[in-house]
Amino acid sequence: MVRERKLQGEGVCWSLRLWSAAVISILLLSTCLIASCVVTYQFTMDKPNRRLSELHTNYSSFTCFSEGTVVSDKVWRCCPEDWKPFGSHCYLVSTLNSTDSAASWMESKKKCSRMGAHLLVIHNKEEQDFITGILNSGHAYFIGLWDSGHRQWQWVDQTLYNESARFWHNGEPSSDNEKCVILNHRLNTGWGWNDIPCNDKQKSVCQMKKIYL
Repeated sequence: MVRERKLQGEGVCWSLRLWSAAVISILLLSTCLIASCVVTYQFTMDKPNRRLSELHTNYSSFTCFSEGTVVSDKVWRCCPEDWKPFGSHCYLVSTLNSTDSAASWMESKKKCSRMGAHLLVIHNKEEQDFITGILNSGHAYFIGLWDSGHRQWQWVDQTLYNESARFWHNGEPSSDNEKCVILNHRLNTGWGWNDIPCNDKQKSVCQMKKIYL
């Protein structure tokens, strides 16, 4: 009888040990999972903060817009002050009174790059219509499209040149010696693309991705 009780007691102790080990394992796994989530979240949040820190070397302030809530936290999309927002991008048009508003294609490309941006890349008709809606029809503007050789058109951000999303004026492109592209307005046909020599001095449009917070 005493031995049976002893065996039962040992069985209970063994079960308690197993349950204790299981509970401790679950707690440890939960702790690791929480820590992993915190590290991942911090890394995700650090990326826009680093991007903002980099952009603050060129810009003193930003304009941000709320995109509603995700898991009860607001998501903000931001553009530098004076840049125009559209879709997932921000746009800066050369101003009339800027001393470097007219420049060659390469100079314009470098100017955008110094601001953490690139020359305008047009992805679709909606973007083309938005851009032309904020431009001055009396001026022409370099965009980020150029001829890399043998009329192989390329965008500066490596986006594929989409034959179905192109907006050339009638008769353009017109010359193998004109390897850079402007967006300009013609009285009878409106806005469109035109190839010109890269050394011509024109205004330009810079573009960058919005910052998400």
